Amino acid sequence: MQGDKKFFDVFARYKPSAEKRALLERGHSARFRYSKDPMRVEVDLSFDSHEDAELIYEIEDECKALYSAESFKILPHFTPECFDMKYFDEVVLEASLCGAVTNGFFSGASYFDDGETITISIPFCDAGVDFVRCANTEAILSNILSSRYGVCRSISVVCGAGAEKRRLEIEKKREMKLADAERESRERFVAERERMAKEREEQQRAQDPTYDFEAKAGISSATGTAEVIGETIYRMGATTYDFANPQPIFGDDFVVANPTPLSDAPKTKGREIFLATVFDVAMKETRAGDKTNCTIGVSDGASAIYVKKTLPNEELDWVKSLKAGTHVAILGRVQTDKFDNEPFLSPIAIRKISTVLRTDDAAEKRVELHLHTNMSQMDAIITPADLVSTAIRWGHKAIAVTDHGNVQAFPEVMLALEKSKSDLKILYGTEAYFVNDTAKCIFGRNYPAFSDEMVVFDIETTGLSNRTCKIIEIGAVKIKAGKVIDKFNIFVDPECPIPEEITRLTSITDKDVSGAPKEREALELFFAFAGECMLIAHNANFDIGFIRVAAERQGMPFNNSYLDTVGLSRYVNPELKNHKLDTIVEYYNIGEFHHHRASDDAEVLALIFIEMLNRLKKEGILNFESTISAMSESVDPIKLSAYHMIILAKNAEGLKNLYKLISYSYLNYYGGFGRQKKVPRIPKTVLEQHREGLIIGSACVSGELYNAILDGKKAEEIEEIAEFYDYLEIQPLCNNRFLIDEGKVADEEALRDINRRILALGKKLGKPVCATCDAHFLEKEDEIYRRILLAGMKFKDADKDEPIYLRTTSEMLEEFSYLGEEDAYEVVISAPNRIADMCQKIRPIPEGRYEPDLPGAKEELVNSCWERARAWYGDDIPDIVKNRLDKELTSIINNGFAVLYMIAVKLVAYSESLGYQVGSRGSVGSSFVATMSGISEVNPLPPHYRCPKCRYSEFFTDGSVGSGFDLPDKVCPVCGEMLYQDGHDIPFETFLGFYGDKSPDIDLNFSGDVQGRVHKYTEELFGEGHVFRAGTITGLADKTAWGYISKYLEDKRIKIPKAQIGYMSTRIMGIKKTTGQHPGGIIVVPNEYDIYDFTPVQHPADDPKADTVTTHFQFSYLHDTILKLDELGHDIPTKYKMLEKYTNTSVLDVKMNDKTIYELFSSTKPLGITPEQIGGSQLATFGIPEFGTRFLQQVLVEAKPKNFADLVQISGLTHGTDVWLGNAQELIKNGTCDISEVVGTRDSIMLYLIAHGMESKLSFDIMESVRKGKGLRPEWEEKMLAHDVPDWYIWSCKKIKYMFPKAHAAAYVMSAIRLAWYKIYYPMEFYAAFLTVAPGGFDAEIVGRGYEGVNAVIKELEEKGNEATAKEHQTCQTLYLVREALARGVKFLNVDLKKSDGTAFLPENGSIRMPFNSLPGLGDTAAEKILEARAKYDIYSVEDLREHTGISKTVIELLRRNHVLDGLSETNQFTMF
Repeated sequence: MQGDKKFFDVFARYKPSAEKRALLERGHSARFRYSKDPMRVEVDLSFDSHEDAELIYEIEDECKALYSAESFKILPHFTPECFDMKYFDEVVLEASLCGAVTNGFFSGASYFDDGETITISIPFCDAGVDFVRCANTEAILSNILSSRYGVCRSISVVCGAGAEKRRLEIEKKREMKLADAERESRERFVAERERMAKEREEQQRAQDPTYDFEAKAGISSATGTAEVIGETIYRMGATTYDFANPQPIFGDDFVVANPTPLSDAPKTKGREIFLATVFDVAMKETRAGDKTNCTIGVSDGASAIYVKKTLPNEELDWVKSLKAGTHVAILGRVQTDKFDNEPFLSPIAIRKISTVLRTDDAAEKRVELHLHTNMSQMDAIITPADLVSTAIRWGHKAIAVTDHGNVQAFPEVMLALEKSKSDLKILYGTEAYFVNDTAKCIFGRNYPAFSDEMVVFDIETTGLSNRTCKIIEIGAVKIKAGKVIDKFNIFVDPECPIPEEITRLTSITDKDVSGAPKEREALELFFAFAGECMLIAHNANFDIGFIRVAAERQGMPFNNSYLDTVGLSRYVNPELKNHKLDTIVEYYNIGEFHHHRASDDAEVLALIFIEMLNRLKKEGILNFESTISAMSESVDPIKLSAYHMIILAKNAEGLKNLYKLISYSYLNYYGGFGRQKKVPRIPKTVLEQHREGLIIGSACVSGELYNAILDGKKAEEIEEIAEFYDYLEIQPLCNNRFLIDEGKVADEEALRDINRRILALGKKLGKPVCATCDAHFLEKEDEIYRRILLAGMKFKDADKDEPIYLRTTSEMLEEFSYLGEEDAYEVVISAPNRIADMCQKIRPIPEGRYEPDLPGAKEELVNSCWERARAWYGDDIPDIVKNRLDKELTSIINNGFAVLYMIAVKLVAYSESLGYQVGSRGSVGSSFVATMSGISEVNPLPPHYRCPKCRYSEFFTDGSVGSGFDLPDKVCPVCGEMLYQDGHDIPFETFLGFYGDKSPDIDLNFSGDVQGRVHKYTEELFGEGHVFRAGTITGLADKTAWGYISKYLEDKRIKIPKAQIGYMSTRIMGIKKTTGQHPGGIIVVPNEYDIYDFTPVQHPADDPKADTVTTHFQFSYLHDTILKLDELGHDIPTKYKMLEKYTNTSVLDVKMNDKTIYELFSSTKPLGITPEQIGGSQLATFGIPEFGTRFLQQVLVEAKPKNFADLVQISGLTHGTDVWLGNAQELIKNGTCDISEVVGTRDSIMLYLIAHGMESKLSFDIMESVRKGKGLRPEWEEKMLAHDVPDWYIWSCKKIKYMFPKAHAAAYVMSAIRLAWYKIYYPMEFYAAFLTVAPGGFDAEIVGRGYEGVNAVIKELEEKGNEATAKEHQTCQTLYLVREALARGVKFLNVDLKKSDGTAFLPENGSIRMPFNSLPGLGDTAAEKILEARAKYDIYSVEDLREHTGISKTVIELLRRNHVLDGLSETNQFTMF
């Protein structure tokens, strides 16, 4: 662009400083040039005088930034008179910007102007001058002079003075640079090598985080064991195998000889023989479908490997016959899997062999009284079945089960025993957490007055054990009438070095105690100072224990009474979280002191004790007798130390008392304080109230008796403790060896002495002393699993050596041989057997069924059913109806199920009275009585018409109609009324068994809105104390077990084969992790019984704050004994309610054979949209229950359902296992049959076989076997073929693992049809109702972007695939429905402060108003607060909103961002003009 303009005529946006503006305004004759893409600008400006070049450069930079130009150049032009050599440096600078070589070369240069040539002398030799000239530097400089000043000069660059010097400098620099370059090159090489090594390490670690771990075959103590026991008996790993009589399984025969241990498998080459036990069998079809990849996990208990073989499908029988626990000899070759680089065994042949198990060969057997199963929370691995089978194999007459604090193994132990049909007696008990709430903090016989003399003392010692450690300092003060009257402090020579850690703790050195009184003299001095005064100490058991044991060593009497200030503080200062000396000192503001020095501790404790006595006086407690009484009344068992105690039930009364104690411990006394873990505690006072029928044992090292001995309590006190128990317990030395490591006892001989003392105590008191294992696992090698569990629970001592396994009689006799032959026999065999003989055989859960009584239930059920039958089918009830109803009622009444039915009737009626329909689940719809009594809406009769006016009916029993809902519309031939279609042809046998005697399971789906009220109504029906929630127990799942093992290995930096991790996972799977509650299970106890007649109770998840009380036993064990109701919460009834509310219709009026509805399951036409509008989906079933997922939509596309019966088939297929995929799907694809013919539901098998002429009972048995995944017996197949059952049908039955009941499927499809009807005819209301009830993942900000915005987010989420989070997946599913709604023209209105609901999507003038909680990050609580404020106050400003709701700034910003606050002022302030 040309023109004689000023600079600012073109660049008016530029606002420079005054100095720069003045410069630009002095410019004239401006010319402008620019280009676009990219933008480049040049400005020629003429000046009458010289201007500052630096200022011009700054202007260029500012304009370049302002106009986003790639370059912005101002070319100044001055008159020739302005030129002066002093400006030549500016010319040089400009030249460098134009590409000339000046930088560095012109440093130190000189310029000479002779009027024609400017000579530039640079301090470089010829090579440097040539380099500058070659860059055209001379011409550039000349051009700039001409352009800028109008001066014409030639430029000559020559060698100047100092060139040689510069050459030498350059040469030196060059050499230095070369040296530097060489050094940098070496450093770069080293750094690159290190980088590449690190990169390789990171890549290896990413591929295998354990790549640098120590590789092992296993971590069991038995790993690598290979021992020849006999000619055909080898011990491999942790298992002893016997291959004397191998049986063929697979491949050719081979001689089992010289087996190789599994631990050596990866090292082997060629054919080898391995002995192992199967722990897992997995089969997966190849893509072609004609072969199956088989993976068989085998282990010897210490090492493992996967056996892999691809087989034709017709050769799978031997693999299917393999079960976990099958022992095998395998001939094969070890190879490496290319996928995971793990070794695997390619089998050539396999033989079945046997194992040799450990036995108890003693003539007279012991009885184990202390054993833990896998119900001891994360602490033991013995399964109830293994417990029972081991005791039976060993020939023991009895064995105890005593889990920590619970009895949850009882039912499984009971079932295992009954399955064995053995005469074994189970001693049912628990290792309880016992607290002595009668314990005092004041001990002795004579108590002084508060004002009498007392001695407050403290000691320092060389360690924790009063038996092996010594006193090194005694500090004491004597008080009287609240004042210190005397002091005592001495060092004591322990006659041994003081450990370094003790010196660090106390500052007492060997030098300090050198020459000090020895133990006897020190005691004499202390006893002289104390006299007969009561002694006061903090944690007195420690101090008094040391004094007492030292006195015993010296043969000196010690009988002073004493008081423990820890116990006194718990009463006086209950508000403290702990009662450490430091804590109490700080609480009483006593000041600084030297803790862990006896003299200082004693003085400080004296001040604390005096203050606590003053507080007691203020409460009116004036002496120690009153103190003891007051403390016993206010004791909190949760804050007392818990000891272990064994409780065994002698008889039924004892069992009930045990259940009460367990219940009270969880409901009333669950907890802990300080470092004590939270456990269910049983107070001594409560135990004494319920002791009848119980046997109490003193338990282990954590028992009260053992602790009293460790603490060095007086003999009388120890005897008093022992007197409480029915028998005393001693255990193997290894159980308590950790006491040596902790310094509490000196050595194993000290442990023996404690056991000897307990034995002597038992003899003195006439109490049995029993040797127990305290078994947590069966085999010694299994200790590793307990270590893994404890490590997973963050126990620091998880790896301590504690082989607490179940020992045989001979092993225990050997263990206790140090007691002498007679005493060892007594404690190991005689005494435990006497305890066992005291116990009767009892059943933890009583046999029989105990139904609650509901007066008139039978009559009411019968009458209501016949009344409805007549109302539906007329007074002359058709035989098909009458026979079915009569058959069912007879079975229900005779088997005592009438009460259950009537309870369900009342619950359904109650829900309906609240305005909510109830959906039935499971197979209850198979019962016509359930239909007639109003429990179920599924009619199991054959398809039929019935007239609601004249009661005419017409049944179709030839199988030509799959469902009554598929019958065409028809008018009554008698009265002309439109007939009602009904009936789904479901046999009653699938509900109550072939003989109608199977315990019924009636599951009902209540709206979540009223589920809690239904539960409460159940309590009203049966009374408080008779209704409980069904409890559940969660064990370690396979993935969690794998995780525990992997974490343990990671911490140890060890890696083992995945097969061994897989095997180890099976050993800890099922171990109790936590408890919970069934989502809707309700247990009802008859009025004449207590819950304790059946089970203890507790809070779910052991949560003492929970309001809910559940059964202690897993509810499934009580299913056949007491009544369980399934009052489940579901969103379908809630959706029904919302739809009825929004449309003023009834869901019960939906026409079930509307053809448009069924078209919805094959195309998008009923919704008036195309597949392209909803992401290419061929169907529009989003939001339809059971049919809305991508998987179900694909099944619908492939199956091509035409009617209700077909949809029932699909529901059955997709809820079963191996029923659709690889089964019905193939049959339909291959054209073998269509959806109406495949095996879809369990009931259809029975009906199909009966239709082929097979006997009813046999048809029923086949159905039961197939639905449970047990397949077909050969003789059944023969009979099926004889009755013309097609081969494909038999093939299909054999593949099935689990089948869905037809009644359940029918109930699901009925819900789907009803909701589909609303989706078609009431779209806006349907979407509003659906999103209100199940808004999972709905995001108003996304939806506010409209159809295109929603589509974009869906694509983004879909592209994430498996990497999408669960929340993102949920959002995507919801957005599918939203996109469909938008495609149909449904509008979503933004959240509005005045119109939106908190949680409900509201219809509004044909659109849907989004609720507050649809905004991401705005929860239900904030939404409720906004609604409450809106109802109570007028909100004029954001300040009002915050003040009345208390919502956070984040929520305010969220509302502002989404325009919810538009129209509100920020504050209530305003200005008047």
